[in-house]
Amino acid sequence: MCLFRTLSHPKQWGRVIVCVVLLAWAWQAQAVNLNQASLQQLQQIKGIGPKTAERIIHERDRAGPFSSLQDLSDRIKGIGPKRLSGLHEAGLTIEPMPAVPPADKNTKKQAK
Repeated sequence: MCLFRTLSHPKQWGRVIVCVVLLAWAWQAQAVNLNQASLQQLQQIKGIGPKTAERIIHERDRAGPFSSLQDLSDRIKGIGPKRLSGLHEAGLTIEPMPAVPPADKNTKKQAK
């Protein structure tokens, strides 16, 4: 009811907008991209301790970026569906790595 009253008065919309922006910023501030996070950033996620963070970094360096959170679960021992869900809720995200364009044949000739 209180929110309805606030939204019914255009002068109060500014407060609502500020709250929404602050909430969105706070969520983004805690989001950690699995494929770019450092050891310390991974440990900021509730449910990832030093050993799990080390395993994630090692596996990422060994086999390349994770394609999905399910890929993380498949490649890291001890991260099952329940823990994976908790990590996602705690702010662990995955963003695709930018594709590397294929090398141009002319560039190869110039490099030689």
